Amino acid sequence: MIEIITAIIILVIALSAAGAAFRLINESVETITVWDYQTGLHFRHGCFAETLKAGKHRFWGRGHTIFLYDNRITELVVASQEVITADSATLKLSAVAQWKIADALKYHEAAQDPNQALYTRIQLAIRQVIGALELDAIIEQKAGFGETLLNRVRDAALNDFGMAVEAIDIRDVMLGSDLKNVYAGVLTARKQAQAKQEIARGDAAALRTLANAARVLENNPELFRLQYLETLKHASTAGYGNQLIIGVPEELLSNVKRS
Repeated sequence: MIEIITAIIILVIALSAAGAAFRLINESVETITVWDYQTGLHFRHGCFAETLKAGKHRFWGRGHTIFLYDNRITELVVASQEVITADSATLKLSAVAQWKIADALKYHEAAQDPNQALYTRIQLAIRQVIGALELDAIIEQKAGFGETLLNRVRDAALNDFGMAVEAIDIRDVMLGSDLKNVYAGVLTARKQAQAKQEIARGDAAALRTLANAARVLENNPELFRLQYLETLKHASTAGYGNQLIIGVPEELLSNVKRS
């Protein structure tokens, strides 16, 4: 009887020990899944250990820290800011940049807030590029500044922060109310001049047509007579109670008298 009790006690102790060991092992194993669009950074006791690619990773023991970074393209909007142009005009510009993480470890270690650092770099580039131009050139070349800004920012962002900047575009150019009124007046005057030019072209075309018709009638007297009679016909049927006083060509009047 004593042997049975002893065996039971030993079994209970063994099961308890096995459970404790299982819990200890389970608690000391950490499982991390890295997705295809992510990069993982594995640190052990504060020191960089390895870069983790996509897949499931298990870590035994304690002191493991994992940072996951998204490698997909992200947009960074640079809010509107006042810029003084080379001809002392003040305007507001906003921009948008597309970037992604190219070097996760550098991105992690280079700056406390690399996104804000990139924001500042783009801000300074806008001030340098736009501030060197006059207002008219800025308005006309709005779509062409993206490549210039990208060339100023791209290499520094990659080398300093591990960020690959894909594109930068000026999104909005906002003028003050005074400048808006000035440009609206210029646009109105330009459109009015274009309208007058079109009217003048139409009048010139009509005059050329009349001149050509006059030459044709001058060289073809019979055609002139037919056109004359056709005009009389239309005049007589234009309405009731109308009087039409015209001069009859001498040649036509002679023909009528002879008949």
